[in-house]
Amino acid sequence: KTIYQLLDFDNGTILYDGESQVDIDKFSMLFQYGALFDSLKISENIAFTDFIKNKTNFEKKVVSLMGDVGLDKSIYNKFPSEISGGMKKRVALARALYKNPKVIFLDEPTTGLDPINSDKINELILKVITTRKITAVTITHDIKSAIKTGDHYYFIDKGIIQDKGDCNKILKTKNRVFKSFITGADIKQ
Repeated sequence: KTIYQLLDFDNGTILYDGESQVDIDKFSMLFQYGALFDSLKISENIAFTDFIKNKTNFEKKVVSLMGDVGLDKSIYNKFPSEISGGMKKRVALARALYKNPKVIFLDEPTTGLDPINSDKINELILKVITTRKITAVTITHDIKSAIKTGDHYYFIDKGIIQDKGDCNKILKTKNRVFKSFITGADIKQ
C-alpha cells in the first residue's frame, strides 16, 4: 500500500528503476475483494480511469481486455451483482490491466474462491503477466498460489522479512515461524 501510495511512510526511500519519484501510472492493483463499484456496469468498472474522466470511447479496449481474462462480451452491460465471484475477480484483473501497467500488485488474488476457480485465476494471472511482461507482486496467505505463480518469496512477520527464497522451495524452509504458518502447527519453544 505504501509503494502504491495508498499509505504514507515516516522514513526510508522507495525507488523504482533507480528513481525516487515513482510514476504511479506504471503501477496497478488487484484488490483483495475486487473493489468493484456496484452502481457501475462491468464495462465502466474496467474502464474506470477513463470513465471518471468522462471519456466515452473505451469499448474496444474493454472488450479486448475482457477476452484476455476469459470474460464473454455478454456481461459488458451487466452490474457486479449479476455475475459470479470468479467473474468479479476477472473483471477486477481486467481493470488492473486497463492502463497497461509495468507492475501489478495482487492483494490476495484467490481470496473467496473455491480451489478450482483459485487455480483458474492463478493460471490466468500467469498467462497475463507473462504475455504482457508485467512484474507482479503478490501478497498472499495461499501457499499453493505462491508456489504456482511466484518466482521469489518473502515471508514477512511483524513487519520484518523472516525468510526469503525461491517459491519452488517454500515447503523446504528452515524458518520455524514460516514452517509453522505453512503447516498450521504451533511453534514449540
